[in-house]
Amino acid sequence: MDFIRVIKGKNSWKRYLTSFIVIILFISVGALPYVIISEWIVHTDGNPNTYYDFNKEDYVGMNPLLYFALMNSPFLFWLLGLFVAIRFIHKRNFTTLITPNKKIDWKRIGFGFITYFGILSLITIIDCLLNPGDYSFNDVRVSDFLILFVLVLVLTPIQTACEELFFRGYLLQFFGKWVRIPFLLSLIVGSIFGALHFTNPEMGYSPVLVGADYLVTGFIWCYITAKTNSAELSIGAHAANNMLLGWFLTMDDSALGKIPSLFVVTNINPATSLMWTIVSLGIFLFISLRKYKFTRL
Repeated sequence: MDFIRVIKGKNSWKRYLTSFIVIILFISVGALPYVIISEWIVHTDGNPNTYYDFNKEDYVGMNPLLYFALMNSPFLFWLLGLFVAIRFIHKRNFTTLITPNKKIDWKRIGFGFITYFGILSLITIIDCLLNPGDYSFNDVRVSDFLILFVLVLVLTPIQTACEELFFRGYLLQFFGKWVRIPFLLSLIVGSIFGALHFTNPEMGYSPVLVGADYLVTGFIWCYITAKTNSAELSIGAHAANNMLLGWFLTMDDSALGKIPSLFVVTNINPATSLMWTIVSLGIFLFISLRKYKFTRL
């Protein structure tokens, strides 16, 4: 069975157009609680340092743990929108966004998570040894970190799974109806994934290099999905990436906000970060294809 060229259900372009509109509507509705609660806090907490920054197009000065929770709340609606679209418009099981098989291979997801978490941890340690002045312990309370640990453990897998189901599942299958070459298909969908991250605060470090970082990441995860015939490895890897960042590394101008992670990273070098991204993803790509490469009949 082919994950990209899915044959189950009803998958005409008209149904994809309808389902896309439905997903966007759910995402839009999902943003309302974040906006409403944030606006309420800004106007009632009496803190002049809490406000909406029109330049950043985001709220600043809020409790970072509350901000983190609110920021992740729309993904619950995104997940629901995907479920409604696939189950009721495309008339197929929700799991077809993850695997062509009857059951999800949780061992494969776990392998992706553990492998990429290990690769990133090793690379972070190496970079810390090479640039010890760029890393320092964050001055956080134990209670705040424990709350963060739970929030990341619960919310981050939902956030990353939503992105994976949409990009490595829904969009990859949509464009896969016409694009048969895995490299080109991964380039198209990976570029969409990367481009939608161009509004992240990290782009301020270097639009070109940080943008390239997102594009490379999107491409590699799409390519692994196309070549291994499921989104399970990328689901695990994406969760590992964001959870490691959430627990251990924070920095100025991060999409995660100024959360109480264990370490603070300063003197961000976009070129070095891009290099490490290429190395880590290259290793993960090699291991993934070596173990799970799928041969189409």
